[in-house]
Amino acid sequence: DLSFRWIAKSFDVDLVTSEMVSSEGLVRNRASTKMLLQSHAEEKPLAIQLFGSDPKVVAEAARIVADEGADIIDLNMGCPVPKVVRQGAGAALLRNPETVAMLVDAVRQAVSIPVTVKTRSGWSQSKINVLEVARIAEDAGADAITIHPRTAKQGFSGSAHWPLIARVKQSVNIPVIGNGDVTRPEDVGKMRKLTQCDGVMIGRGAMGNPWIFEQARQLTKGQPLYGPTPQERLDVVRRHLELYEESLHGRQSLSGVRSRLMWYSKRLRGSARLRASLSDCRHLEDMIKICEDFFSTL
Repeated sequence: DLSFRWIAKSFDVDLVTSEMVSSEGLVRNRASTKMLLQSHAEEKPLAIQLFGSDPKVVAEAARIVADEGADIIDLNMGCPVPKVVRQGAGAALLRNPETVAMLVDAVRQAVSIPVTVKTRSGWSQSKINVLEVARIAEDAGADAITIHPRTAKQGFSGSAHWPLIARVKQSVNIPVIGNGDVTRPEDVGKMRKLTQCDGVMIGRGAMGNPWIFEQARQLTKGQPLYGPTPQERLDVVRRHLELYEESLHGRQSLSGVRSRLMWYSKRLRGSARLRASLSDCRHLEDMIKICEDFFSTL
């Protein structure tokens, strides 16, 4: 979301991408969907990720997004969430390569900004077709493609099969971005070395750990790895909550605050205790106090 993209950019990230935005919701002018287009000049360049299955609708949504100032349109063809798949969107498109071609072509003709695709290995282990999908996307006009080498059926279980990214890289001429199981700064270099990918996208590995971006750069430059102090962690947590509250424009979401606080405690000593305390908490001020006490004792 907007608040985390702000945080990520403060750690010198090259490119940030929005959460998934429904093409249907945009075209129907739903307020809740349009809120997802909130952005800030400091985020530039910004990619907006669209999902949908109707080429005409997705193309119209792309025009709306481009007019709103997006720098890149990213087409999601990998989300395995059932409510998305039931619409024939996200990972469901892996079962319909001809629709992939029509979607990319329609969006390519609708906008002048770069159009990229994010997808998975295939629908299931017996239907690995990402090489075909990548070539189709390239032929239809995609400017780059991101590969998460798990199947739709896997969801986030098992392991991301990085060698498949290398095979895609060898099969197309557009830039290939690797994604999946990048949870430590060392993983960025390992993925690039193994796959020869042109870039690395970090998703879940950065949640609550925006330092991973800076640390990956340090390793790339041969610099010693620097870890945040407890105070630095707390400062980022406070800043993230401030930005999150700003993005809500006066509304409150305790569940949203709670989940973001929990992100920052992952893999830290005593995190289970913190999560239990936050789960029972019903007031924002109390949540922040609990979090401050936790980080001050690390």
